[in-house]
Amino acid sequence: MFPPQAPSPMEVFHQLWMYRIWAFVIALLLSLLLTPLFRWLALRRGIVDRPDHAVKIHAQPIPYLGGGAIWLAWTVSVLVYHAIADVALTAPRVALLAGGTVAFLTGLAHDLRDIRPRIKLLGQAVAGAILLAGGIRWLAYPSQPWLPELNMPEDSWFVFAVCLGVHFAIVIGGTNATNLLDGLDGLCSGVAAIVSIGFLLLATSLTAWANPEWYHQPVAYEYTQLAMSASFALAGAVIGFLPYNFNPARIFMGDAGSIFIGYILAAMMIMFSSRFGVAKWFIGALFIFGLPIFDTGMAVIRRLLNRRPIMMPDCSHLYNQLVDRLHLSVRAAVAILYGLSALFAAAGLLVLYLPGRYAAILYMLTGLVFLAIVWRLGFFRMTEEEKAAADRYLAVRRGESP
Repeated sequence: MFPPQAPSPMEVFHQLWMYRIWAFVIALLLSLLLTPLFRWLALRRGIVDRPDHAVKIHAQPIPYLGGGAIWLAWTVSVLVYHAIADVALTAPRVALLAGGTVAFLTGLAHDLRDIRPRIKLLGQAVAGAILLAGGIRWLAYPSQPWLPELNMPEDSWFVFAVCLGVHFAIVIGGTNATNLLDGLDGLCSGVAAIVSIGFLLLATSLTAWANPEWYHQPVAYEYTQLAMSASFALAGAVIGFLPYNFNPARIFMGDAGSIFIGYILAAMMIMFSSRFGVAKWFIGALFIFGLPIFDTGMAVIRRLLNRRPIMMPDCSHLYNQLVDRLHLSVRAAVAILYGLSALFAAAGLLVLYLPGRYAAILYMLTGLVFLAIVWRLGFFRMTEEEKAAADRYLAVRRGESP
């Protein structure tokens, strides 16, 4: 008697995606329909992003509230998927929905009232605490063969403190990284779609093929299932928003959209870290999210090298350099960054085939090469004009004439 034949990739995709793909379709249609409605509402209420001739350099006021369409499309599609597939709303799923709502409301408050940075951080921290309450927490504390004295049990106070600190660093860092990436028409939404697809492929591969001991862990298996539906829904929501946001943009997502997107992506990165002592899958997810991380890191390094405040808004991001220094069009710069994000995602998926230590070495070398390239291009140098533009932005914030 012949042994049973292993299922083909198409059979696996059909089994795992049969119902979840509806989350993508519903989110896509809702986003396409809701975005014009939120644009009309923003224009009617005067909720627009006005140019400041320093950092916000678009020619005319652009309506906000695109984030409302993205959040509502994602939330409704996830709920409808659970109804169609008859999947129970467990504590982690409820926490993701509730935390996403808090993240969205935090960004919306900034769009409407321009709240202080510490209030935004507080809202992001509350959203991260909701994940903890729902059982979604960072556990990828790695084993240390080179420092065995750091190998401690999961219930030790040191491991608890490290995991807690990394958890909130991912949530707050992820939400702010996508927030800072939202600087060119169509950039944040397009990159979010690419990252979502990368997370979808990683979660699918973990569930189906890559690591049998992963899905023998009930908690880890549940999280990859949740990551698949969340990825489908987010990809649909941002792709449906993209036609209205691509250059020339007719609506912006605002902080409400960028913070919400960053929160959902950060939560999925945490889901890939739900096995204690195994950091491999988290490292892969971190690299799939690589473009927002490297863009934020480059901006911070540039400000430090030029002795500028880290929290000082300026034109120091990678997308600014492509447009200002290399004189690329907005569409060309966005296309290049889409390609770079896709390369990061493909490299992150290599974690499925490489041992963890080799993947970590590959990612570190890639990061160093990336930094060397931007250094060579002069992207870390700040011109006097850029410093003056940042000063004009501060003057506007203080209510002075630019």
